[in-house]
Amino acid sequence: MTMQLLLIENKELHQSQSLLSNLENQGYQVIVVDTIETAAIQTDSLWPNLIIFRSPYHPLDPSHLQEFISRLTVKIPCIIVSEEDYLPLETASGVTMVSISHPQQLVKNIQEAVSNQKERFIRLTNLVIDRQQRQVLRNNERYSLTPKEFKLLQLLIDNHNQVLSRKEIMQAVWETDYMGDTRTLDVHIRWIREKIEDNPSKPQRLITVRGRGYRFIMNLD
Repeated sequence: MTMQLLLIENKELHQSQSLLSNLENQGYQVIVVDTIETAAIQTDSLWPNLIIFRSPYHPLDPSHLQEFISRLTVKIPCIIVSEEDYLPLETASGVTMVSISHPQQLVKNIQEAVSNQKERFIRLTNLVIDRQQRQVLRNNERYSLTPKEFKLLQLLIDNHNQVLSRKEIMQAVWETDYMGDTRTLDVHIRWIREKIEDNPSKPQRLITVRGRGYRFIMNLD
């Protein structure tokens, strides 16, 4: 699965100074922005696996760093690349600082951060599912999933393109064989559709297979 990185750096940097080519050569999908405001918007609309902030300041301005971190509304790991060798000892949780003069350490930090994010996001057309935070991002709108909603959605995704019977779902999610009343399942299916479907009344992903059960479609035609 391709890892998506958000790179914040001065777009006027010469190609030889930019981190873009190096990151793309490592196989990452990179989105480049040059302002904190744009970075905050892109973070909210993309949910990247990692944010890399190439600080234009020498020395790094702590207030500028704090402003950047305060703009993040979703918990995404962040690497601050400083132009100086001396780095502050204290950083916010989820934030790593590294000097541009230590490229090997930078590569190592990026690889470690991305490795921890490999299984976090499921990226589909107009839909991102955050398995770590149990959230859904659809058309720039964020939705939280209850534990049962997430367990049900995860089950359907793990068995995507396959039909799961109502009995199989009830056993896996509610740990019961009782099939006398499955309205709870129907309600949860409706709630999930309201969060992942553009038109819940005409679902494209979470499909009812009449008389059999439900199926999750990963790739829409």
